[in-house]
Amino acid sequence: MRRPLFFLLILSAYWATAQSDTVRAPKSWEQPEKAALASALVPGAGQILNRQIWKAPIAWGIMAGSGYYLYVNQKSFSRLSTAIDLRLDSDPLTVDEFDGQFTTNQLFSLQNDYRRRRDYAVLGVGAGYLFQVLDAYAAGHLVDFDVSPNLNAQVRPAFGPQTTFGAQLTLAWH
Repeated sequence: MRRPLFFLLILSAYWATAQSDTVRAPKSWEQPEKAALASALVPGAGQILNRQIWKAPIAWGIMAGSGYYLYVNQKSFSRLSTAIDLRLDSDPLTVDEFDGQFTTNQLFSLQNDYRRRRDYAVLGVGAGYLFQVLDAYAAGHLVDFDVSPNLNAQVRPAFGPQTTFGAQLTLAWH
């Protein structure tokens, strides 16, 4: 009983380590992966790689717009934080830039508002970045899609034995 099991174990080890005569080429990257990686490294590069150059400025605009919104809200948040720190430092000689304009409670409320806006801007930058990477990946699958005039669709009425009226859709490509 032990000998057949021993020989089977040795043969399976031989088969597992045996090499074939053919040399396998390493799998090359396909178009969707290249486009997604290019867009992940440089926003808009995947769209250019997919020959959809008109989409790259849209990706840049989304990233720049949400980045600017992030910058403005972070700057306002920092100004308000500095004003609150100056107001609460218990030194009567330090005056913040909002003195006489807002109360301390209003400054805290404004600071929370700008913090929320800043956090949404961070989400906007991330969503814009992710969207352009996913767009490049999806469009990479469609780079070689055949859009010839031989594609057609036809809709016509259909009558069945149990129904009085229906529709039939026929798709054909050559």
